[in-house]
Amino acid sequence: MSTYFHIVGCVVAAQPDAAAIDQCIDWVQRQGAEVLAHNDREAVFVKFDASDAQLIVFGCRTALLRSPPLLRFGFASGVKEGSRGQAPRMGERGIAQACDLAGAAQPGQALVSSQLGSLLQVAKFEPAERLRSQQVQLLDGRKASAYAVESPRRAAAGDGASE
Repeated sequence: MSTYFHIVGCVVAAQPDAAAIDQCIDWVQRQGAEVLAHNDREAVFVKFDASDAQLIVFGCRTALLRSPPLLRFGFASGVKEGSRGQAPRMGERGIAQACDLAGAAQPGQALVSSQLGSLLQVAKFEPAERLRSQQVQLLDGRKASAYAVESPRRAAAGDGASE
């Protein structure tokens, strides 16, 4: 059985960096994602009917490309809205959640909503084994449950230490 879901992503730069945001946009579009909004500091995108989590894997890799890290990513599951004959659109709740998580992430970090993280774990999609549950403080002061995605090196070191 194939698993399909909708992934909403948000990338935020620590400071305006149009080139970094444009590179992200180019890549997510090549992966079949639709860019909902962008400027020189952030972009919001959605992949409808995703059959894998490559957008999240990309976000994790991209977040750590620069030293010091510049980009922060947030990902959430979303609900496709629209009626027959209309182009689908993403529900506002998933967009807001992805943006909140990107805002709460540290530079170089990708946060995944608890709902999307659970879906990834059930489907056994990469990076399911590298998700670490945590509480995060959103920019408006609220707390939220999310998963931080550990880097492959750190996750492997943790696995070896527990044996």
